[in-house]
Amino acid sequence: MFTNIKLIIMKNVNMVLFAYSYLFSKIFQKIKVYNLPVAIHIETSSKCNLSCLFCKQGQGHIDRPSAIMTLTDFQKIITKLPKSIYWITLYFQGEPLLDDTIIDKIKYLRTNNYFVEISTNAQNINKEMATALVESGLNRIIISIDGISQKTYEKYRIKGKINNVFEAINNLIETKKKLNKQNPKIILQYIVFKHNESEINQFKEMMKKLDVIIRIKNAQLEDDAVDYLPNNKKYRRYEIINDKLQLKKSLPKPCYRLWKEIIFLQNGQIAICCHDKNGELINETWHNKTIKQIWSSKELNAIRQKTLIGDKIGICKNCDI
Repeated sequence: MFTNIKLIIMKNVNMVLFAYSYLFSKIFQKIKVYNLPVAIHIETSSKCNLSCLFCKQGQGHIDRPSAIMTLTDFQKIITKLPKSIYWITLYFQGEPLLDDTIIDKIKYLRTNNYFVEISTNAQNINKEMATALVESGLNRIIISIDGISQKTYEKYRIKGKINNVFEAINNLIETKKKLNKQNPKIILQYIVFKHNESEINQFKEMMKKLDVIIRIKNAQLEDDAVDYLPNNKKYRRYEIINDKLQLKKSLPKPCYRLWKEIIFLQNGQIAICCHDKNGELINETWHNKTIKQIWSSKELNAIRQKTLIGDKIGICKNCDI
């Protein structure tokens, strides 16, 4: 029990240090990083079974091979992590449930007292997989569901089947009831485009009596994808200027994500945030550097400095935080 209390204190202190470091840097215009990451994203799989529009992986624009991180490599990462890290997400540019060892990885994290989340297209959550996920101790699962009809859903989730998603949701809910478990919390994420915004209200009505959380999210689009922009402006991330899409709101200076989280890619590369799809900005790898060395590196501090003075990095063009 004393160990658990100590861990809780360490994690809370680190979160306070994150807030202090970020605010100090913002107010005094000087980079200070007293904290370690609050969250880590680990790309256990860079494979995917869909070909989603505007997705770098789905459209074949990922530089690294499609592969699965071995359990041995995964455990090496976790054993080197500071205990003060609170949150670990097991996804990035790939489908985590294509990883045959994903359940073992979740269990390993939960044994080490980390909050664990995955995001999935839910194409292969049968009853057996639902049981494994619930019993693993997984805290939260995000399920992508961008429509309620096959015709609408497959316009973005190419190769996906909407009935598989409905089955997955039902399997998870029923398994939680059967096993009398509160977790994983189920978040249904609906990314809004012009072609699916008409189904939003039906989607909400269909799901309102279920044990799920609904998340409506605006879409990340390419500059010339004007035809995919929703008609309803509240679902728009962009405005149209000279027939091109530009972000509606300015980004915070500096970017708080650079004080909060970092991403370990399947092949050993490091990404600084969810828009750094190919891990192009940090030259080090998690094979030869510790998280503390990467977190306090000159490279990462130089990027923090750029966002502090409002010098935009190319990957920021689609970010609305």
